[in-house]
Amino acid sequence: MLLAPAEKQWSLAFRLAWRMSLLMFGAIALAAAAIAWGSISTLRGLDDAALQQQVHIVAANLPAGDTPFSLPPAITLPFQNSDGDNFFIVYGPNRNLLATSDATQEEEAAIFVPRPFRQGFFRIPVLARHPHGMIGYALPAGRNWVIVLQGREQSSVLTASLMSSFFAGSVWFLMPIGFAAMLVSVLTLHRGLRPIMRVSATAATIGAQPGIRLPLTGLPREVTPLVEAVNEALTRLEQTIATQRRFMAEAAHGLRTPLAVLTARLDFLDPPHASALRQDADRMSRLVGQLLSMARLESLPLSVDSPVDLRAAAVEVITTLAPIAVQRGIDLALLGAGSPGPIQGNHDAIVLALTNLVENALNYAPHGSAVEIILETPARILVRDSGPGIPPQDIARLLQPFQRGATAAAGGAGLGLAIVSRIAAAHGGTIQAKNRPAGGCVFTLTFPSAAA
Repeated sequence: MLLAPAEKQWSLAFRLAWRMSLLMFGAIALAAAAIAWGSISTLRGLDDAALQQQVHIVAANLPAGDTPFSLPPAITLPFQNSDGDNFFIVYGPNRNLLATSDATQEEEAAIFVPRPFRQGFFRIPVLARHPHGMIGYALPAGRNWVIVLQGREQSSVLTASLMSSFFAGSVWFLMPIGFAAMLVSVLTLHRGLRPIMRVSATAATIGAQPGIRLPLTGLPREVTPLVEAVNEALTRLEQTIATQRRFMAEAAHGLRTPLAVLTARLDFLDPPHASALRQDADRMSRLVGQLLSMARLESLPLSVDSPVDLRAAAVEVITTLAPIAVQRGIDLALLGAGSPGPIQGNHDAIVLALTNLVENALNYAPHGSAVEIILETPARILVRDSGPGIPPQDIARLLQPFQRGATAAAGGAGLGLAIVSRIAAAHGGTIQAKNRPAGGCVFTLTFPSAAA
């Protein structure tokens, strides 16, 4: 089936492949992001655990009372050695400062300490020595409150280093996996669609070879019901066509005998009455003969494997139709200097096709004109007349059964050219009709040559 110019075909395999590839890379990216986020969360959890542990250590070593005091060096020394990255603050119940490991930073951080005090984590956005901010944890110790603050610089640097190293490593590790998965997906799709392509190729031959059914082996179960339904439809369609062909052949064959009897009895009538009746009988005989030819062509495929001499076929046609041409005052000529090469085909079918073309030309050629059969190499026959020609809008449809042009002569059924078209197609050839500039029409039968 030909597609409309605006319609664009798309590939199922290509569409599924790139969508699965996008899904695969998306899943890999999400997995990498989840691992990275889990690693960062683990780092932050460790920092938070260490911060809480420091708060509890300081709270466990607080002296009694709510007056300023100093903690032992074992407690304060780790904070002082942190270069200000960690420091603690101890507040009294009235928010009065009792102790700290860094008085300068305590004054700057005091405004960010929650009011009123509450246990848990809190964040300080930015300090002079900590552009990345600090994280703090507040813990009640009796009537007092212990707060430990930790800078986020180390955590940020560690996180950035982890992320850069992780993504650098994951790209080289995950990307080959992604490409391998994509390749496997494409190959799997191609292999999975191969049975469907085989079904499509078989379906393309059904018109030329009746009786063929679409194969069911290797198909996915989602497609099998569709193919089975198509096979059942093909069976019903062939049964219907066979019934129609059989009816047409039997009807045409059954009419031959009554027509022959009718023609014989016309000889006993008076000549003035018999002439018109004989024309009607001849017309009916011609129609029945064409119906039989059409039924014979459609019932079984032609055997086209015998050598055929196109010149001999043309001579046979001229010999048969010469009396009719003489009766109508038309010259019937065979032209062509050389002889076309032999073709593989069916001699009787080609004679029938050429006979229909010449009869058609004799019906339209005026008295005193000529109908010419021209042989051309390598395997082409032209039938040329000087009749009225064919209206351009009728040329394409005249090759269909029961189609007649606006200038068709009375008595025809529109089957002659359809028979020629079927015979040409059975031989792998073509039939073309074209009007002549000087008047008349030329039909060209082209066959594949045996040499080709």
